[in-house]
Amino acid sequence: MADSLRRGESPIASHLLYTQDGILDDTIPEERKRGMEAGFNFAEKCEASVFYTDLGMSSGMIDGIHRAKDCGREIEFRTLPNWGKAE
Repeated sequence: MADSLRRGESPIASHLLYTQDGILDDTIPEERKRGMEAGFNFAEKCEASVFYTDLGMSSGMIDGIHRAKDCGREIEFRTLPNWGKAE
């Protein structure tokens, strides 16, 4: 999110927000699905879907790519050049 904010973007990371204690439990399939659908619904209002791939691709990210393609939304893949290195 910090990289996106530095670019002047207004990111939302539903996987960070919705999985906090007291919101949804990502280990419960029904709650995971509810959180993913909420994130996908929000994304429909966005100009682009950006995927940071430094840690690989999760099944949720792959679903998000498919949803973005279905909506005709711009898709961008990014990596962080200094990921894992001390600054």
